[in-house]
Amino acid sequence: MSSGYLTAEELSIQNHLCVLPCGDVSEVDIVNWSREDLKYYQYYYVDGKPLDTMFRAFIFNPIRMRDDYYINAMHTGLGKQARKNDWILAINNLFEDDVNFKALAQNTKEGETTEIWVTIPYPNPLQKNFGTVLENKLDFSNEDDRIKAVKWWINSFLMRWEKEEDLHKKLSFKGFVWQRNSISASDDTIVKETNNYIHQSGYLSLWLFNYGSSGCAEWKDFQFDAACANPNYYGKTDIDIQWIINATAFSQHFHTGMQIIYGKGEFFNDTHVFDYLNLGATHGYMDNSLIVFQFPNQTMEMIYKNNVSEYIQLYSFIKKTFQGYPYEGMPY
Repeated sequence: MSSGYLTAEELSIQNHLCVLPCGDVSEVDIVNWSREDLKYYQYYYVDGKPLDTMFRAFIFNPIRMRDDYYINAMHTGLGKQARKNDWILAINNLFEDDVNFKALAQNTKEGETTEIWVTIPYPNPLQKNFGTVLENKLDFSNEDDRIKAVKWWINSFLMRWEKEEDLHKKLSFKGFVWQRNSISASDDTIVKETNNYIHQSGYLSLWLFNYGSSGCAEWKDFQFDAACANPNYYGKTDIDIQWIINATAFSQHFHTGMQIIYGKGEFFNDTHVFDYLNLGATHGYMDNSLIVFQFPNQTMEMIYKNNVSEYIQLYSFIKKTFQGYPYEGMPY
């Protein structure tokens, strides 16, 4: 009997996707992920030695390739709108020697495959001077120009991917991720056009939405293959654990996956990750759902070295052996 959640098996993909921000504006501002950075994500370490696999699938999310130019829509207002050069840099950086894709491949052991996804840069309507693409000067206040830019970027990425044949031995490219976590009426057409184009190219499309955001109940109408809900729960805001419970009910009803957010900083308390894991075990998404993990303001190396208990519990959750983790003051 189905649990209602969207599963990785339905899509023939690895479960437990991990988002890697590239050029984030946070305590962890990594543009190029090294082998050392990535090994703690790819493998489960005990006493400095890799004992088992950890994450087998990654989403590379370009945010900022050069100072003050922001690709990610979440950072609108912090600096200048990204231009064509920034979108090109986003591709070039993914294929840099010894980092990002190539570092993942170098870390991946013989006989194993690591799956990769990439986030499409968002064509922000505020950008009226993007640059010249295929002899056309693009203005993102024009919807047709926005669509042209996205298709051009997808083509550019796929051409580079096909060219890098050595990576295909260890990496499997699965598809593209829409960058905004809500979809307004002004983005309706471009999202559908983008997803249709992705499917024509033979790949999958994924959306990481905020629970309760515009468009989330209509995710299938936008032609996504998969969508995963972020409950927006961090432990130090007005949003309490009931939002995780409500998000699970939404995900089961609308057949989506879930997101687990384990961060640090002013919005995060010390126990929010255990709430995600405990409720995942009791509400079925540990065993039955496609899950995407995000780690704001920290890396897996930091978690391994500073919070080994959390590291161990994350591993057990991924392996579906997690038994629950009670803590003082737990409200359930």
